[in-house]
Amino acid sequence: MSLSRARSLRKRFENLIRTAAAGTLVLLGACASGESLGRRDAIPPYTIVAIRDAGVRDLRGEFRAAVCARLEADGPGCEDVLLRLAGESVATALPPIDGLAQRYRVAFVPGLFSECFEDFARPFADAQADLQAQGFTVDYFQVAGRGSSAKNAARLAEHFRAAAGDARPIIVFAYSKGLVDLLEFMVRSPDEARQIAAVVTVAGAANGSPLADQMHAVYRAVGAPFPLPNCAPGTGEELVDLQPDVRIAWWQRHGESITVPLFALVAAPEPDRVSPATRASYRQLAKVDVRNDGKLLWQDQIPPRSYLLGYVNADHWSIAVPVATGMPKASFLFRDETPRAALVGGALDVVARALADSAAGGS
Repeated sequence: MSLSRARSLRKRFENLIRTAAAGTLVLLGACASGESLGRRDAIPPYTIVAIRDAGVRDLRGEFRAAVCARLEADGPGCEDVLLRLAGESVATALPPIDGLAQRYRVAFVPGLFSECFEDFARPFADAQADLQAQGFTVDYFQVAGRGSSAKNAARLAEHFRAAAGDARPIIVFAYSKGLVDLLEFMVRSPDEARQIAAVVTVAGAANGSPLADQMHAVYRAVGAPFPLPNCAPGTGEELVDLQPDVRIAWWQRHGESITVPLFALVAAPEPDRVSPATRASYRQLAKVDVRNDGKLLWQDQIPPRSYLLGYVNADHWSIAVPVATGMPKASFLFRDETPRAALVGGALDVVARALADSAAGGS
């Protein structure tokens, strides 16, 4: 591709981002006064409890120690990267585990719309480059940007079959709706899923989002068919997959079959870390709970019976996507001070130790 062609595409994309951001405001305004699309008789009974009572094991102290040891001296401070909430234990940073790159492979699964904007801002591109420089074998398992979880589960099965020649188990980082797609794959393709040693959910839509209820009708009519680069139109089912009643019902049907350990990394920004491009949806969700990342409530990012790694002071985009560096002319729309490589590296260390403890009969 010529330099002039690349610049032209980048300019078109940056204009598209501005249009999409403005469109988000219109959609939210249209939906804010409407009724939730979720039928009351379709919602399974559930309750919100403390993480300990939900069977979630707390590894925040260990994760903080692992991440903070990786932060650059001239970068953001540890207390600015990870929120310190009540009950977090104090842990000492341990030396990195030797030989992780030879023991495990790493894969990333992106979220909704990621395929559409991959040429400009691909999730975890910076973290992937850092891991590869350390000698890790890293795969990026692209899924349809506006595909349903069933469609993307089939795409993931193809990816895992192609990777089956390497006997090393895979630690998978699943972002946003990528978690929903990955879980569906694990249920539908258990043989291929045996390659997975652990899943790290990054702002994962474990329990969906109230926005999926509020915006579904408008999205199906306007958002799903809207032309976007590099990805096919959607059907609207991709947003149905994110409705809270759909997700909770899914866990009731399939939760017991998910035996691979899940490690949750939650996006929970302070208000000044919310990107301008997602402030409208942040305020909409704040009517339910101010502790949200602009797309998901914080409690909805933690799968049942998982391990909690920590709460990152970043919104839904910046926890995973280097948008500001990928689109410098549109950087005013985003807040991005997130050290993704340190977060991913710290997660790998904590996950590997937990897997070793489990294999040795530990907790």
